[in-house]
Amino acid sequence: MSIQPAPVASPRIAWLDWLRAIACLMVIIIHACECVYSNDYSFNFADSTSLWSVALISGLLRPAVPLFLMASSFLLLPLKGDTKSFFRRRFTRVAIPFAVWLVLYAVLPAAWGEWSWSQSLDNLSTVWINFNPRGSHIWFIYMLLGIYLIAPILSPWLKNVSRRQEQFYLAIWFLTTFSWHLHEYVGDVAGECWWNPYPTFYYVSGSIGFVVMAHYIRTYVDWSVKKTLMVALPCLAIGYAFCVGWFVRQSDIATEVRVLELSWQSTSFAPVVMSFGAFLLIRLIGNTTGAVYGVVRHISAMSYGIYLMHMMLLPAVFKMYSGSMPVYCVIIATALTTYLACYVISTIISRLPGGKYIVG
Repeated sequence: MSIQPAPVASPRIAWLDWLRAIACLMVIIIHACECVYSNDYSFNFADSTSLWSVALISGLLRPAVPLFLMASSFLLLPLKGDTKSFFRRRFTRVAIPFAVWLVLYAVLPAAWGEWSWSQSLDNLSTVWINFNPRGSHIWFIYMLLGIYLIAPILSPWLKNVSRRQEQFYLAIWFLTTFSWHLHEYVGDVAGECWWNPYPTFYYVSGSIGFVVMAHYIRTYVDWSVKKTLMVALPCLAIGYAFCVGWFVRQSDIATEVRVLELSWQSTSFAPVVMSFGAFLLIRLIGNTTGAVYGVVRHISAMSYGIYLMHMMLLPAVFKMYSGSMPVYCVIIATALTTYLACYVISTIISRLPGGKYIVG
């Protein structure tokens, strides 16, 4: 996920700026959808309009998190320069703002009465262990930092691996994306049990697959527009149909958000297929000049700050619009207002002394 400032490169890869700006908005729309039905642990739909609005809008945007990660990986790996410099840059751009917002999400809501100051002290006592539920979207940064930790080990492999070997890994990884559903129907698999949470395919599963996929696309996928559309559009259509269909079906059966959103997990097979298609489509964007691209480029640079702070504002914005218009309009209005507000705030903070330590 490239949620850090856009890298300085010559020549600049403009479509990556578009990708960051688009993916950041996608994430915010998804979270606006969640305000309609979920509190992370339970869910409820007021009516069928709410259900279908969420299913059709949020289901389309499931590639959001993978796109962020693939954008970061596209330029990151194989690593350029020494490991020490790599970790120093990542620490400044990602880890420090991450730590700042961990504290802010633990404390700041007490200022407007969301909870007491004593609760904030309790939150602070555990912030070094894990995120506070108020900032649950920060789970992504933990994953991203984990990718960074393994990047110096993965980098030499990517420099030397053959195309066929990389294809073999990606094929095995894609099979693991079905495990979300497999676990629901058959339980533990491939040596998995309570004393061994690391079964056979554990070591080739998870978000690291998106890193390898991005590298593979950069190295080997140089298709014409026609071929790109012939592959990407069916990937999006098939994945989208499954995401929507499964979600609507589960809404009558599931009793937990975890089960309801099973097909929407970023490393589940439908979002993976959609992410591949979406990434290929965004690569076709060629607008690198003019006022519109200038705005997109700046949004890209502010995307990390926008991501970090958006859940501080979004619930209040949703309440402001809720009930004033159809639910699908509430979702879009909430997302666009939050996106714009966070962009403005991030821009202002970035211009302050030490602002890079808050918004990256």
